[in-house]
Amino acid sequence: MMRKNKKKFWAFTLIELLIVVAIIGILAAIAVPNFLNAQLRAKIANAVSDMRSIDTALEMYRLDNNLYPQWLDPSGTAVNPLPRRLYPLTTPISYISSVPQDPFIYGPPGVRLDESQNEAYTTYDYVESWSTIHYTSTTILPPSRRCAEWRLSSAGPDGTNTYGNYFSFDASNGLRSFGDIVRVGPKTTYPCNDSLVGK
Repeated sequence: MMRKNKKKFWAFTLIELLIVVAIIGILAAIAVPNFLNAQLRAKIANAVSDMRSIDTALEMYRLDNNLYPQWLDPSGTAVNPLPRRLYPLTTPISYISSVPQDPFIYGPPGVRLDESQNEAYTTYDYVESWSTIHYTSTTILPPSRRCAEWRLSSAGPDGTNTYGNYFSFDASNGLRSFGDIVRVGPKTTYPCNDSLVGK
C-alpha cells in the first residue's frame, strides 16, 4: 500500500501574532519620540550656531568700524524691520553671506511656519548711543542706553518670541520648555561714560 506524503504547513496562532504586534508597537513608541526629539535638538543646535555666526560677524564689523550696525539711520528713524539692522554685515563687506533665518519661525526652504511671529532673529536689538547722539542731537540718555549691549533671540521650541523679556530657554528644563534662545553681546557701546552724555 502506498503512503501519501503529508505536507506540513507552518502557521502562527492568534496569540503569537498579537505578541509580535505588541512588540512592534512598543518599539515604535520608543523610537518615534526619540526621532522627534532629535529634530528638536537639531533646530536648537542650528539656532545656537546661527547666533554664534552672527556674534562673530558683529564683532568683526565692530573691529572694522568701531561701532556695531546702527539702530538709527542718518534721518534719525529706527531701522525696521529689525533684521535689516543685520544687513550691513552682508554688504559691502561680507562678514556673513546672508542673514540666517530662525529655524523655529521658518521651515524649509524659507517657508514661514507662523505668520504671527516676527522675522528671523528679529530681536537683534541694539539701541546704542552713538547714532542717538549723532542723528537726533540728543545729549541726555537713560542709563540703559549709555552703555547698551546687543541681543539676539530665537523663538525657541515653544515657537513664541518673547524678545528675551521673560526667561531664556534651558534644555535642562526639558526640550519643549518655554523661553527664547538668547545670546547677548558685551556692553561696549560708545559713549559708556555718563559724563559724555549728560545727567
